[in-house]
Amino acid sequence: MYVPAHFREEDQESIHALVRSSPFGLLLTNGSAVPEVTHLPMLLEVDPSGERILGHLALANPHAKMLQTGACALAVFSGEQGYITPRWYADPNLVPTWNYRVVHAHGTVRRVEEESELMVLVDALTAVHESGAQSPWSADWSNPKVSRLLKAIVGFELQVTRWEAKAKLSQNRAPEDQEALRKNLLAHDQPETLVHTKTP
Repeated sequence: MYVPAHFREEDQESIHALVRSSPFGLLLTNGSAVPEVTHLPMLLEVDPSGERILGHLALANPHAKMLQTGACALAVFSGEQGYITPRWYADPNLVPTWNYRVVHAHGTVRRVEEESELMVLVDALTAVHESGAQSPWSADWSNPKVSRLLKAIVGFELQVTRWEAKAKLSQNRAPEDQEALRKNLLAHDQPETLVHTKTP
């Protein structure tokens, strides 16, 4: 990913926050001609032993065969994004652009097929997305109709070895242009976070 120095995001907490707030991403591995890509929800786990991204996909998905332990993989997560019109800047000599946040997690895959570990993986993903419910759903693994579905998926654990993160938020613009952009984003019901937040 091309990341000019002024758009590089290196704050680990910001990187983790984007992955957790935008968990539906892309899993990419090397294909024979072009990358193999699957769109899916993923879960970031962080502890003293490292950072891992967990997920699962259908066993019928041809991509599942490529998720072999030790294979290189890339997970991509996109945060807020939006079109920026030059009409919103103070300087009339600018051109249209697109502001956005994106995170790439590089690493190696460990294939997960053992049923008890798949249960833990599915439970962890479910718990995150059911956490706001009044009566959260959880899998009843004692129900044969539920547990047999484990045979239709394959899980993975991507051990993160390197993060790349880009926050293209008009950091390369003058303060008056950043302030004008901020006001216009708010006036047009777009997230103010699409423009760089000045630090004191």
